[in-house]
Amino acid sequence: MSYKKALTCALDRPGGRFLLGKIATRFVRRAGGDGIQVAHIGGMWTRRVGPHFFPDGLKFEYIYADFDRWKRQAEIYAADATDYWLQHYSPREGDVIVDVGAGRGEDTLTFSNAVGASGRVIAIEAHPLSFAILNSFCLLNRLANVTPLQLALMDKPGTVQIADSDSSWKVNAIGDGGGSPGVQVRAGTLDDLCDEHRIRDIAFVKMNIEGAERYALLGAQSVMPRIQQICVACHDFWSESGHGEQFRTRAFVERFLMDHGFTLASRPHDPRDYVRDHVFGLRNGNFKK
Repeated sequence: MSYKKALTCALDRPGGRFLLGKIATRFVRRAGGDGIQVAHIGGMWTRRVGPHFFPDGLKFEYIYADFDRWKRQAEIYAADATDYWLQHYSPREGDVIVDVGAGRGEDTLTFSNAVGASGRVIAIEAHPLSFAILNSFCLLNRLANVTPLQLALMDKPGTVQIADSDSSWKVNAIGDGGGSPGVQVRAGTLDDLCDEHRIRDIAFVKMNIEGAERYALLGAQSVMPRIQQICVACHDFWSESGHGEQFRTRAFVERFLMDHGFTLASRPHDPRDYVRDHVFGLRNGNFKK
């Protein structure tokens, strides 16, 4: 173990985290990260970059290669949200957006800024740690128009198991475990959620839930006619690379959306396999020019 890692481990505990944050902040600023602060806030290691806060997790796991990207984090979030989800929908003041699979708030920030004080964003994330980070992200950045909910959207209420991957939180998928570590989380339907939170008309639904989209859509039968646009991130490319047939959902998603009156769009020529598997559902041929 290097002396830097040993020092980090020694300080990443109560009584040492304040000093570790000061040391990390000084190091980042000397490396060109002016305006960046690293601190332990509300149980999370967090970066402040200008006016924005980015909670990262329970452990101090920063590396030098991250620093340049940190300075552009908010801009990267906005660019990615526009690229992945807003190909045909332009958010307007007062819109209601449902962010299914909100992760740690990467797209939620852009949605929140776009719909304004009179709009509303429902940010849904199932995994406990990702949700804790999402909740902290919304609180620290004062996203008052966002309602974060810890929930796995399914076809019926109950509980389900979600993977708890050490390699990447982005691949945590709903399933039966398959021998992999997992955690039990509450499940519910979009229909029930909309009733509970008095949500009627939805301008846009983003759905990125690693293969569970077939169940989430089946639990949204009543609300579907009130959704103007939707984008579902299918993961057939995972099936094609050997990760299991449970991720092959695109045919089901396309059929379901067409059966509920949507016109379909996609990006078949994009070089990124995960983008090619995004399915857009539009009302009345409402393509953005």
